[in-house]
Amino acid sequence: ASLPCIKSLLIYMATLAELCESGLLDTIDPLEPDELPWRTLYGTKDFIDWLDEGLLGLPHNPLYSELSPAEQVFALFAEYVSGDDFFTDRRFKKLSWTPEHYVWELKTEEVRVFGWVPKKDEFICCYGDSKDQILLQNSYGRYIAQTTYTRNNLALNDPKFVISGSYADVISNKT
Repeated sequence: ASLPCIKSLLIYMATLAELCESGLLDTIDPLEPDELPWRTLYGTKDFIDWLDEGLLGLPHNPLYSELSPAEQVFALFAEYVSGDDFFTDRRFKKLSWTPEHYVWELKTEEVRVFGWVPKKDEFICCYGDSKDQILLQNSYGRYIAQTTYTRNNLALNDPKFVISGSYADVISNKT
C-alpha cells in the first residue's frame, strides 16, 4: 500500500496580499490621491458589503456629531491610514475584557468597527455597527466572538495577529 501524498495533508496559508487578490480581503483607501498612506486598512468581504450598505442605513443622532455615521467612519479611516496620533485618545483601543482574543475597535461618536491587528500598522476591519445598537443589545461579546471566529478561519499565515495589548506594538505615529 502506498502512503497518502504528504502534499494533500498540507493546508495552504495566504499572505494579506494574496487574500486581497482572492477577494477575501480588500484594502480600504480613504485618502485623497495626493496623500500617502502611513498605515494599511483592510476589510473582510462582509465588512466591505456593510460599508456599502449597512453603514449608510445607520441612524444619525446630530447630538453626537454634525457628521453622518458614514462621514465619521471615513474620516476616522483617513486619520488612521494617514498616520494620525492614536495614542492619546480612545478612537483605537484593545477590548480589555477579552485579553486573550486581541480584538481591537476603531470608534467614532456613533459607530464601532471591530477587527484585529495582523502586524504593526495594519488593521483588518471585520464588523461594524452603531454604538447605540451595540449598547442596547449588549452585543460587544458577540462581535468579539464573531471577529475571533472570522480571524481563526481566515487562511492567513501565522501569526494571524499581534499578541500584545500595547499600542507601541500595534501602531506607530509619524510624528
